[in-house]
Amino acid sequence: MSNLLSTIAFLAVVGFLAWVGWGMEPHWSSKDGRKFMCRMHLHPGDDNDRPRWHDVKVSIDDTELLVYARSRRGRNLRGVWKVVGVANDSAKNRRLYEVRTSADVGATIRVPQSSRCVPLLDRLVP
Repeated sequence: MSNLLSTIAFLAVVGFLAWVGWGMEPHWSSKDGRKFMCRMHLHPGDDNDRPRWHDVKVSIDDTELLVYARSRRGRNLRGVWKVVGVANDSAKNRRLYEVRTSADVGATIRVPQSSRCVPLLDRLVP
């Protein structure tokens, strides 16, 4: 009987930790806020398509963002982007930055509102 209870308790703890882990946003920012990791997605060409978020590394240049995708799936996110707008997601404490390339491809970057990169990104918004 005690073996059954310990197995159930173990599975409950593992399930709780998995639930907490999936709810956390992957993010890292350097001390000066110029380099950070966040989530990014391209704007879909079709309204019925659901965008997929990808992990990216971003470096803030003077007026541009240099994006490096962390996986092969996000290789179309790599390049130089300009910030064109910002919005708040108050329910989840996130800031959503609208970015565009010189070829007029649009995407969205998602970072926590408490990140050290937010003041630097806000300065890039026209």
